[in-house]
Amino acid sequence: MLITLNEVTKHYRMGNTMVPALADVSLKIDKGEFIAVWGPSGSGKTTLLNIIGTIDEPTSGQVVFQERSTLQLTDNEKSDLRNKFIGFIFQSFNLIPVLSALENVMLPLQIQGLAAKDCREAARARLEQVGLAELLHNRPDNMSGGQQQRVSIARALVTNPAVVIADEPTANLDSENALKILELMRTLNRNEQTTFIFSTHDQRLLAKVDRRLNLKDGRLEREENR
Repeated sequence: MLITLNEVTKHYRMGNTMVPALADVSLKIDKGEFIAVWGPSGSGKTTLLNIIGTIDEPTSGQVVFQERSTLQLTDNEKSDLRNKFIGFIFQSFNLIPVLSALENVMLPLQIQGLAAKDCREAARARLEQVGLAELLHNRPDNMSGGQQQRVSIARALVTNPAVVIADEPTANLDSENALKILELMRTLNRNEQTTFIFSTHDQRLLAKVDRRLNLKDGRLEREENR
């Protein structure tokens, strides 16, 4: 099993009040799955993704990633886990504006300490894979929203991660580009057996996934498999 959550609960403190974000969520995620987490705003989708991605820690419960509890990891070990095994796609793209598409995608590999030539070759290959071979040297402000999201997908995949986590990856795109991005992620999932977990409000996207996790008020209401 790739990822296991055991009775994960998360509370946030607001002044003197503890606000529940997740309540006793248990689930198992295997290699090669294509999963959507859905529910209304405030249901806990982003919190769940952040905990799976070790960006946040549960208040109680346990997350096991590749048979190792994340609670046992130091901050440096968590950073290493994210850099090597987890790719992130953000709805706001999170590209560095002064860097080209190629340089943005090279960054995760540079952090790993790979040689510049290897970083460049791997980044170029991923950008070509997502259809951006002609835009390698363009900066984000010279690309459309759909193109920027493709750069962020290439960046998420350049380390060959075990899992890609995407928080509302199509939220800032028009319908046509949103469906193109989803189909691109689906193709990469099928061809490379990379696990994808993404949150969405879009009912059209939910029809394209293998498994749907419905959150409501921080609880896993139901799971649906296609």
